[in-house]
Amino acid sequence: MKDRWKSGPTTAQDDIDELVFLSHILGEEETLVQPGGGNTSVKVTQTGDDGQQELVLAVKGSGTDLRTIPREGFTRLSMQRLAGLQRRGEMSDEEMMAFMNRCMLAGGGPVPSVETPLHSLLPHRVIAHTHDVATMSLTNIAEQQSREWMQELFDQRLFYVPYVRPGFPLAAQVAQVVDQIPRDAWGLALAHHGLVAWGDNAKECYEHLRSLVGVMEEFFGKKKQGKSVFGSVSVEPSPAASRSELASLLMPVIRGELGQEERVILHFDDSEHVLGAIGREGFGPLSQKGMVTPEHILRAGRMPLWVDVDLGAPPSQLIARTKEKLQGAAKEYRAYHQRHSQAKPIPDWAKVVLIPGLGMVTAFKDKKSAATAALCYHACIDTLENAEAASGFEFISEEDVFEFEHWPLERRKVEESIEKERKSLLLPRRVVLVVGGGSGIGEASAWRFAEEGAHVVVADVTLENAQKVADEIGAKFKTRVSAVSLDVRDDAQIAAAIDHTVLEFGGLDCLFYTAGVPPHFARITELDRANLQKQVDVHYHGAVLTMGAAAKVMERQGLGGSILCSVSKAALAPGKEALAYGGSKAALQQAVRVAALELGSSNIRVNAINADQVDTPLFRAFVAARAESQGKTLEQQLAKYRERNAMGTSLIPARSVAEIAVLLASDRFAYTTGDILTVDGGLPDAFPR
Repeated sequence: MKDRWKSGPTTAQDDIDELVFLSHILGEEETLVQPGGGNTSVKVTQTGDDGQQELVLAVKGSGTDLRTIPREGFTRLSMQRLAGLQRRGEMSDEEMMAFMNRCMLAGGGPVPSVETPLHSLLPHRVIAHTHDVATMSLTNIAEQQSREWMQELFDQRLFYVPYVRPGFPLAAQVAQVVDQIPRDAWGLALAHHGLVAWGDNAKECYEHLRSLVGVMEEFFGKKKQGKSVFGSVSVEPSPAASRSELASLLMPVIRGELGQEERVILHFDDSEHVLGAIGREGFGPLSQKGMVTPEHILRAGRMPLWVDVDLGAPPSQLIARTKEKLQGAAKEYRAYHQRHSQAKPIPDWAKVVLIPGLGMVTAFKDKKSAATAALCYHACIDTLENAEAASGFEFISEEDVFEFEHWPLERRKVEESIEKERKSLLLPRRVVLVVGGGSGIGEASAWRFAEEGAHVVVADVTLENAQKVADEIGAKFKTRVSAVSLDVRDDAQIAAAIDHTVLEFGGLDCLFYTAGVPPHFARITELDRANLQKQVDVHYHGAVLTMGAAAKVMERQGLGGSILCSVSKAALAPGKEALAYGGSKAALQQAVRVAALELGSSNIRVNAINADQVDTPLFRAFVAARAESQGKTLEQQLAKYRERNAMGTSLIPARSVAEIAVLLASDRFAYTTGDILTVDGGLPDAFPR
């Protein structure tokens, strides 16, 4: 374990600043805490609610991350009030949370975490709790062996606490043994739940934790030396290019199977660490023994889904076999659930899928959480290897796994989050590809899709423009947006953009095609093939081929989808000298109708948006060209547009079109397909008919 303390915090003013520094350096160590996990605390004397000095517990609040927690992220609670915990033999989760809320000082920070009682019951000044690989390795073996090695390695420095569910049960157990902890101990080894280390100050706490972890790391290093713990290689990794191609093929299948009740976002990991482990003959059976800490059950599921398929099989067979494996895992989960409860199984039961030779796919409500699940399983791999090398991996019982997986306090958070998504967002957990997203309608729509909860890929012929939009959106909606270069006149780039979307987020729920080129104004007698081809290549050929590629992904998912195309007024109303532009748009409108007929049975809806006079760079170029061709000024041309529509408007905000796009992509238009919605201020000659 790397020493990250060095000279310590440079701007520390008090104990809280030192605690912030300690938290950050612990959070940076991936072998200690996975994202969002672990907690720290300090007991300080400060002014209480009554104006008197009292002892206060400042402890990492619920929902914070050790890597980034600020001073305000620590909950402040009265130690005098918390002392009541020692007199409580039993307490439900609801009672515990209500009790801790009553112990908070006025303005005492975020909601207390379920680990708060543990910190309050230990008498030490600074405490750090980590879900570290080393301690999980030493406690994920037979208890007697674990105790013996702990005595051998640490004598009285580390005290063993058998497994009970975290929260009040763990705190109550610690309360029973706190007087038995040796005076010179540096910490507790919580069976299957990590390490608790302490000290008189933040630096001493860190030194104790680092020393304890270092001894365990050295111990397991010797145990693994010269061993091939997971056995010999049974599946060699596919070449990198093949892995991307195979992942693009299979991720929509996985997303469809795991997202039947609540859609999921996927993360793909084909790192050497993962491939090297899951490709060995002994890893599959070992992985089915479970995770390595209850914390990972919340973040990475009860156990990974083992999908051992022949990656060299034809695509149709590979897809069918993958579905069969996933459906078999779902059947096994239902049987496990029925052994313990007759209630309906939880929808988010699977979060990690292991495919030997390909890699790991993780699933969650958003990209950040899916990536976190992957990081957790990296820690699982290391823990499995350590424990197996030393003695033989053992996890908690199936009954304990079920209890933790269905822990009401945590399940309520999940259910409340889902309910909040449904009430406040139109497109939560959706993946949207916006073609032409670097400016104008596409840019405005990319923003609106993200605001409604979607994960968005911004595609544009100019990567710089796409990346600029993605960066701006990403500043607010981190990890939920990506950019890709796409010239729709190139079939290979269309395929690459679709693959990028799938590899980034797992699949595709909505395509909004709004790519366009400025019109070429000329009478029919003056048109040539080159002018016609340029319009048709972007507005028709590119659109149809992109729609088809997107539909293939949606059909593999089996979750339905929405395809939207911007066809403009020109698709409906003829304009002099606009044959090339209008003809290509009219062709696209017909393609929308045909696609709606063909894809309806797959629950894929295809609709068009007739937008005109929208304030975009393309329309401004259109107006300028039209004005020039008719010998008018720009203002005269805009005035003409104002006069011709029912509402007397000239330039319509691009966001108005984006609002329609979001609605058409959402379930509010679940039964609308083959239609066209108009955003133009009311042009009688462009009314759909």
